[in-house]
Amino acid sequence: MPAKRKQAPLYLLTGLIIGVAIGLLIGYRIFPVQFFDITPVSLHEDFQQDYLTAVGLAYNSDKDMGRAYSRISQMMSPISIDKLRAMNLKMEDNADNRPYFEQIRSFINELQAYMNNTGKR
Repeated sequence: MPAKRKQAPLYLLTGLIIGVAIGLLIGYRIFPVQFFDITPVSLHEDFQQDYLTAVGLAYNSDKDMGRAYSRISQMMSPISIDKLRAMNLKMEDNADNRPYFEQIRSFINELQAYMNNTGKR
């Protein structure tokens, strides 16, 4: 009498597929993650560098220092020019941000002058 080959039970595979489908349905449709009250201060340091780049480029476009100051103060309060300069130096190592290094350096210098002239800290 030939020996029977053991086969993986089909119900295990079916259960796995159904479990994954139900998990995805619950995770994405029934109880999706909702973010609220997210501010730039809660960003990871790498993304704060991207935020600084975005604010600096926006300033270079519209020259509205009041708006730029407000945006940077949402990321750090009080604003530390030294921390901004350190972030800019780290950007020089990142190939994506390297083209903007001089523009952001110029923005930080103008921000410092604005803060000194208005007495804001």
